[in-house]
Amino acid sequence: MVSTLMSISPEEYENLKAYYDFQRKKEYNREQLRNAIAEMEERTGITVMSFDEIWSRMEEKDLQEAPNNWVPKDPKWRINGVE
Repeated sequence: MVSTLMSISPEEYENLKAYYDFQRKKEYNREQLRNAIAEMEERTGITVMSFDEIWSRMEEKDLQEAPNNWVPKDPKWRINGVE
């Protein structure tokens, strides 16, 4: 069963490692995109496209791997006791 609470237990993570690794990879890329959009808006004062518009055009091959030391901002993607 996939947890919807605050964080992922180490046992659940090991049982569903591929699923959680991919979800965490997507979350890392979402955070990176939000940060890039915010920085562009701050520098230029212009909003060209919304997060949803850009995210909907992203393909799996475009996703970057999260660094080993990355801690998700959203607690539901954190591994309990590790992050």
